[in-house]
Amino acid sequence: MIILQVVVFFSTCDAVDFHYMLLSEFQWSPYSQFEEELKQMFLKCKTFRLHGNMKQEDRRITFSAFKTEKSALLVSTDVAARGLDFPKVRCIIQYDSPGEASEYVHRVGRTARLGERGESLLFLQPIEVDYLQDLEKHGVSLTEYPLLKVIDSFPLHSQMHRVKKFVSLESHPWVVSLQRELESYISAEPKIKKQAKDAFCSWVRAYTAHRGDLKQIFMVKKLHLGHVAKSFALREQPSLVGKTFQNQSKKRKRDLKQKQKGLFKKRKVASKT
Repeated sequence: MIILQVVVFFSTCDAVDFHYMLLSEFQWSPYSQFEEELKQMFLKCKTFRLHGNMKQEDRRITFSAFKTEKSALLVSTDVAARGLDFPKVRCIIQYDSPGEASEYVHRVGRTARLGERGESLLFLQPIEVDYLQDLEKHGVSLTEYPLLKVIDSFPLHSQMHRVKKFVSLESHPWVVSLQRELESYISAEPKIKKQAKDAFCSWVRAYTAHRGDLKQIFMVKKLHLGHVAKSFALREQPSLVGKTFQNQSKKRKRDLKQKQKGLFKKRKVASKT
């Protein structure tokens, strides 16, 4: 049996819980031979989760169980990026970018242990490509591998033999079919729909928390939040996030006015003296 252990890093505990629930419970219900073949390619290994909001004993059990599996997927926050030894991990997927380049190095360090080979994949949106320059400053050099190329590298069968090459990732039949199935599943399941909304909200909050120069790269105002919502298989953007940002914007404006008033008063006092 091929040993294939994969760790996927997310930015928040809610995102880990959502993807773990989705991968564990989602059942594809194909209605064509084409989609039946896609179903056969869907995840067929055990899935585990790990994050800081779990009890210490639950984290220990998860860690031990994952290590013993020949083929397994672990979805995790950065709680797994340091101090844990996964000798059989062959691939690290950073679905969400780390906050700092040092965290990138720690995440990647979970693979290629004890002289073994390993691979690492980092997902970036087009507006985030400047992050590569920040990594290069820390001696990390990456090679671009377009997602469409990954999808087109899968074995082609039946109808896919007759499908022409697609320029747009969003129009690829595999992507369209899977997106449709995921959205239908989540809209019909209140529990996981709530988890998707929580994950979306926490992801946006985490996106705004980048520090230093990274704030100029990871800017929420550059994002299409409706598209971000679809990445959590939500058909509509949760309104709570919009209200949250409106409230934060109003608070910043109030704080700025108060600060300006304070400076104005100081100037008046200074001019009188």
